[in-house]
Amino acid sequence: MIRIALDVGNILIISKFDGFLKKLSKTLNITTEEANYFMNRTQKLHDLGYTNMSDELRDHFKIRSQSIIDELTEEWNNVIIPSDFIIDIVNNLSKKYEVKIALLSNVGLEHSKIMQKVLDKGDFLKDTIKYFSCYVGARKPSLLYYHTFLQLNPEWVGAAYLDDLQENLDASKQFGFKTFRFSLEDNVGLSTSELKAKSKEIKNFLISCKEDKKNS
Repeated sequence: MIRIALDVGNILIISKFDGFLKKLSKTLNITTEEANYFMNRTQKLHDLGYTNMSDELRDHFKIRSQSIIDELTEEWNNVIIPSDFIIDIVNNLSKKYEVKIALLSNVGLEHSKIMQKVLDKGDFLKDTIKYFSCYVGARKPSLLYYHTFLQLNPEWVGAAYLDDLQENLDASKQFGFKTFRFSLEDNVGLSTSELKAKSKEIKNFLISCKEDKKNS
């Protein structure tokens, strides 16, 4: 068996915030800096499950029009764009090995609800542990986040873990995860041969984390 913990952002999806920020700036006649400040402030609360985007838009900007709130919230949901790169790697592995997946990700309430559409692209993702920050009440890279995950799922000690942020990997190592840093952003523009080499590197890493049957 291969147990694989995956971040979502920049691993399984690309988050394109430009469209949301531009629409926010244009619709509300605010600067790009103001739009960025609002998004960064709100996203932290959003990831912890303390709020949702529609409430934050209404409260922060005093928007009275529900149609404007709906339009901006829809744009916020559209920032999620699925990627096939890691999904294809693990789909291929699952044909030969028993693969178990846990998704360890900072995700807000709205995005967690539409995440299933993304996960349906990978057969191996249909039966996963979804350990999203908005349900946990803690965000990566806090030690509490990883500690509580392993308290609930002790069999995942020593599992493979892919994330795009080194601080998350460093925190997880304290709990025994075997880590690999990967970022979809960093691999944009690579040639076909370079992408194949990266795919092989990740596949070999995951296979190296395979558990013995007697321990699985």
